[in-house]
Amino acid sequence: MLLAIDMGNTNITLGCYNGDELVFVSRMYTAKHKSSDEFAIDFLDIFNLYNVKPSDFTAAIFASVVPELTDPIVRALKRTIGIEPLLVGAEHNGNLKVDILPVSYLGADLIAGAVAAVKKYPLPCLVADLGTATKILVIDKDGTFKGCTISPGVKISLDALAQRAALLPSVSFTTPKKAIGENTTECMQSGIVFGTAAMLDGLIKRIKAELGYDEVTVVATGGYSTGIIPCCETKILYDENLLLDGLKEIYKTAIS
Repeated sequence: MLLAIDMGNTNITLGCYNGDELVFVSRMYTAKHKSSDEFAIDFLDIFNLYNVKPSDFTAAIFASVVPELTDPIVRALKRTIGIEPLLVGAEHNGNLKVDILPVSYLGADLIAGAVAAVKKYPLPCLVADLGTATKILVIDKDGTFKGCTISPGVKISLDALAQRAALLPSVSFTTPKKAIGENTTECMQSGIVFGTAAMLDGLIKRIKAELGYDEVTVVATGGYSTGIIPCCETKILYDENLLLDGLKEIYKTAIS
């Protein structure tokens, strides 16, 4: 089996594949203070939870956007499953075509998301990744990565409001029932949720105009997608495990 790991700034996502079948998905917090031994214990607990033995894994692939945790995770994988993972980047990138910079300049998450979009969806395709940051990946009709947009994510925006404005409290991420808030919490939730949705609609419209396409597939992934997508005017598909599927495809390309 293949162990695919996507490490973002907020969460580490583990996916176990038996061929093309996704056997399980597990998420853990990206704790920057943890040692390789602590990560190894976490991995073993997750494997045990899903009745998977470390010896069941024959390969691993790892995408990281947190450089200081890359080595501890690699050491933890060697200790638990006895395998050094393929690292997504300059060498392992699924042969993604890039029109702007060398593919090695791209974040591993961008590579994985783009590779999965090319494999799974009609082109041209835009991928809205709503995680720690809100990103829109742009893939043209030939499967070439053209660039992306990056803006503060939902949680970053909510936290910044609470930290920088003395009278604004910390609030949870909840989709409000209407745009006009009637108390401080509702006002903040409305501004962030509907504001993010409107931003996505506006950016998608601009990107389509720049590309010169009338029809574009739009796919969303990331932890805040389910709360934002229903508020968008644009038709957006939801793919919870897009990046994991991208890692699987990058691995298949690497061994072919």
